[in-house]
Amino acid sequence: MGTSQEGRELASQRDLAGEVEWALSKLGLEDFHRNALTTLAEVGAPADPVQLPPPAAAAALFDRLGLASRDIKEAVAARPDRRRQPALWWLLERCHHRLLQRMGRTGDLGPWPSLPEEVGPAGRYLYIWVLLATVPAVGRYHRERGISEETSWETMSALGAQVANHRALFGTGGLHTQEWMTVHFRGLLYALGRLYFERLPIWFDAAGSAGGRLLPQRGDWSLGVHIPEGRLTPEACEASFARARAFFPRHFPGEDYRYATCVSWILDPQLEEYLSPATNIVQFQRRFTLLPAGEASDNATVVEFVFRRPLAELDDLPRGTTLQRAIVDHIRAGRHWKFRTGWFEL
Repeated sequence: MGTSQEGRELASQRDLAGEVEWALSKLGLEDFHRNALTTLAEVGAPADPVQLPPPAAAAALFDRLGLASRDIKEAVAARPDRRRQPALWWLLERCHHRLLQRMGRTGDLGPWPSLPEEVGPAGRYLYIWVLLATVPAVGRYHRERGISEETSWETMSALGAQVANHRALFGTGGLHTQEWMTVHFRGLLYALGRLYFERLPIWFDAAGSAGGRLLPQRGDWSLGVHIPEGRLTPEACEASFARARAFFPRHFPGEDYRYATCVSWILDPQLEEYLSPATNIVQFQRRFTLLPAGEASDNATVVEFVFRRPLAELDDLPRGTTLQRAIVDHIRAGRHWKFRTGWFEL
């Protein structure tokens, strides 16, 4: 019996390897994507076949998810087809199943590979369809937690801004931040006014006490603060923090959210060299206690966030605001913006 079991396991491993090899070839992916596809192959297809809405219904959902009319038209035209595009459908099923498996659970899903440009619109829009297929499951999870439909749709409609960023950066419709968007579509992140908050275990140690105040420790629950584009007025931020303090104990009882955390270039103290202490960004920074420096620099991401343009266009970027001039001048001087980690007690 043991030998038979071992034989079945070996056959299963061979089948899995063959499946991954087929997917790599058909999707036109390089070998370094093998581990990502292996993870997805192990996930398998969901028990209930994926049912994509027909074009008119899909267009209405995309509109509610914040996509612009041009992107809606192109996304609907690029609707994946199970028979004509079996490899794309294979990827769609497994990514969708992965979201279902991890609904409400923290942790990394593993990478979702960006498809080669040669795949065309079907590849650029594939993950948008994965997320669309998952909307009903997200809605059910939110309802089970007593979360309002308004908050549910506001959270998921962040997809529209990411699709708009893709067009601004690359000149085409699509989605290149698919891994970030999975957080919105599995019950981890919520839009609460000006800021978004992610249910997130703390990943660093600051054990001890300061003036009788406990410091965060690895594994404590925190609300990871994310900052969509727009003005960071103190009033709007405080209103968001107030909503978060009420929202999470109500909808996630048993998870003790004592701390807010944030990882962002907006917390980089180098900004104080350029901005007045009275500016919204500096006031936002001062809410947080920073961890020691050492986080990675990423000028490209900062430029993309502020200007929706690639770093390669640095010399052509607008300089109409103090922040815009600061970003450009800092990089031109050969310096680097840092992503810093901060926390404060809610």
